[in-house]
Amino acid sequence: FIEKHASIEGEEQSRWRGDKCERSGEDVDIILTRLREVKAFQRFPPPLLLQICACAFYECLEKGITLFRQGDIGTSWYAVLSGSLDVKVSETANHQDAVTICTLGIGTAFGESILDNTPRHATIVSRETSELLRIEQREFKTLWEKYRQSLAGLLAPPYGAMESGSNNDRLADKDNMNSESGSKAHNKIPSEKLQRAGKVLRNAILSRAPHMIRDRKYHLKTYRQCCVGTELVDWLVMQSACVLTRSHAVGMWQVLLEEGVLNHVDQELGFQDKYLFYRFLDDEDEDTPLPSEEEKRESEEELPETILFLAQIGPDALLRMILRKSPGQRTGDDLEIIYDELLHIKALAHLSNTVKRELASVVIFESHAKAGTVLFNQGEEGTSWYIILKGSVNVVIYGKLSKHIDLMTQTLCMQIIIYSVLMAFFLVF
Repeated sequence: FIEKHASIEGEEQSRWRGDKCERSGEDVDIILTRLREVKAFQRFPPPLLLQICACAFYECLEKGITLFRQGDIGTSWYAVLSGSLDVKVSETANHQDAVTICTLGIGTAFGESILDNTPRHATIVSRETSELLRIEQREFKTLWEKYRQSLAGLLAPPYGAMESGSNNDRLADKDNMNSESGSKAHNKIPSEKLQRAGKVLRNAILSRAPHMIRDRKYHLKTYRQCCVGTELVDWLVMQSACVLTRSHAVGMWQVLLEEGVLNHVDQELGFQDKYLFYRFLDDEDEDTPLPSEEEKRESEEELPETILFLAQIGPDALLRMILRKSPGQRTGDDLEIIYDELLHIKALAHLSNTVKRELASVVIFESHAKAGTVLFNQGEEGTSWYIILKGSVNVVIYGKLSKHIDLMTQTLCMQIIIYSVLMAFFLVF
C-alpha cells in the first residue's frame, strides 16, 4: 500500500492495507473507529459501515499527486478521510488548459463512474497530504445496489453541474442584495438535465398526487395550475430517504427555481416552505397536455435517479438562496447553514468558531459567470474582502506580470480580472 502517514498509527494502517480476507474482528473494530471520526460516515447504517470496514483499502497521497486523469476508465471509488483534493476539467486531450472547478474535502466521495464504466469526468489532484478510503469496483457495485441512498449522500455534485455557470449567473449582485423579495427571475433557458428533472417530478406528482397541481384562488385572484410550497416539500420528503430534512427539500426545489424549471407565480427567486404558489415550466402554457401513460411510466422509472441528482446539488442552492438575503433577514437556521459552510473553508481555518459565527451573519454571496469581468481596478478604494469558493481570478498589477490566484485574494489595490466562473463570499467593511 502507501507509505505510513503521520495521522494513522502504523499498526492501524496495516489493518487497512492487508488482505481483506485476513482481517480479524479487531481489525474491523479499529477501522470502524476511524470511519466514525468522519462526520459524513456517522449517518451510515451499522451494516453498511461494517461492510466498508471489510472491503475498503487505505491510500495516502502526498501534495500534488494525480490520483487519476479525466478520460481514464476507473476501477475504484474513493472517500476523503483527511486533507483535500482539487477537481480539474479540461477541454483538450493534453490537459494543459485544465481549470480547477472545486475542491473535495473531508467526507466527500467521488469515482461513481465505475458503476457504468464511463470515463472519469475530471482529473483529481491532491491539494495537500490526503488520506483516502478506496473501494474496488466489484465491491462498490454490490454496496451501491443495497445502500444506494446512504452512499449517494457522500457524492460530490456532478462535475458538469459544478463547472456550469447556468445556476450562478442568476444570483443577485451586491448592489441588489437587499431587494431579494422583489427580485424577478431572469429569462433563461434551463439546462437539459434540469429541465428533464422538472418534467419527471411534474409527471410523478400528476401520477401519484394529481390534486397538488390545480387552479388556486387567493385574494379573489385565480392562479392557474400551480402547487403550494409546503405541499411540494411534504411530497418530496416522502419520496426518498436521501431527502434528509425539509431544508434539504427546499434546496432541491430551489435548484429548479434558479433554472426557471419551477417558477413562483410572482417570479420571486427564493423557494419557501410556505403557503406560496409555484408553477412548473410545462404548466406556463394553457394548452400543455397532461402526460400520457407512457410518459408517466418513464417518469416513475427515472424518479429515483432524479431525486438523487437533486439531493446532491440541493444544499448548494439552499446556501445561495440564504446568502441572497440581507443579513438582517436571516433566521437562526440560516446562520447555522452558513456557519457549517464556513467550517469547511480552508482560508478561514485559523479563525475561532466564535469569529466564524460572526462572519455567518455578514457574509454575502456574489457570482460572476463571465470570464474577463473586472471585479475592481487598481487604485480604487476597497469596500469588500473576498474569499474565492469556486473558479479563479487573474491579478494584474500595472508594470508587473499578472498572477493567477485560485483560492483566495485579500488584496484590494490592484485590478482583478475574472479568469473563469467565480463564486465568492464577500464581506462589506
